[in-house]
Amino acid sequence: MGAEPVDEVVSLREVTALTGLSVDTLRYYERQGLLPAVARSVGGQRRYTTKDLHRLSFLIHLRATGMSIARMRQFATLRQRGEAGRPARLELLLEHRAAVRQRVDALRQNLHAVDLKIDRHRRVLRQQGAPVPDNNADETSPAGRFALLPIHHVQLAVPRDAEPQCRSFWGDLLGMRELNKPPGLAARGGCWFRGGDLEVHLGVEEPFAPARKAHPGLLVQGLHQLAQRLEQAGYPVSWDGEFPGHDRFYSIDPFGNRLEFLQPQESSPDERADAPVFV
Repeated sequence: MGAEPVDEVVSLREVTALTGLSVDTLRYYERQGLLPAVARSVGGQRRYTTKDLHRLSFLIHLRATGMSIARMRQFATLRQRGEAGRPARLELLLEHRAAVRQRVDALRQNLHAVDLKIDRHRRVLRQQGAPVPDNNADETSPAGRFALLPIHHVQLAVPRDAEPQCRSFWGDLLGMRELNKPPGLAARGGCWFRGGDLEVHLGVEEPFAPARKAHPGLLVQGLHQLAQRLEQAGYPVSWDGEFPGHDRFYSIDPFGNRLEFLQPQESSPDERADAPVFV
């Protein structure tokens, strides 16, 4: 029989270097019961194991996303209960995630307002022929002049006065949250929705013609549950197995716009975390 693996042990100084936490913070976390009692050497020095480091890493994530020390202490207490405390730990984390997502959505909307104001100032300065500052890129190198980022939103055309149907489909059926449009854009009609990291903008087009070929490909979790929900609401579901590594189907919105919904056949945790969930 082989020897059992030995858990790596690191000193207090090494933990501060690895985590960025101060010695005082580490000791405070231990006093607050966020960590189990840390083992000590013969000389009384703290000796942290790999398991301790994993727990510390998660505590850092919880604290960075706004969880209070009291809630973190509650989570640690539930963790000490082992499997008996797992359901309550999950419930606590789900509540925390919902609160974090609300703050992220609010930050995105506020950032969007700042972006609009920045764009306006840049436009005015360009019209005046004045220099336009830009601290987001190193314009001395071609590679630094711009960078393509993940899609901010998907835009779909809808007929005029179609907001009730938009809310019924994207809000009630798909469970997305309606966003407040800026006043200048709200006057044009249409709706904006967000679910997970997906944002959909529905804009009025006259004369309207549904997009039969061009379409968004929306990554989801719970693909079969979503298909069932759409079918029960009377929307067509057409499965397609031609996209390697993914299950997918096509459907339409209330106005005939083509929609594709897909899910990786072996989703990674990161992919699952980024996808809207339909259950």
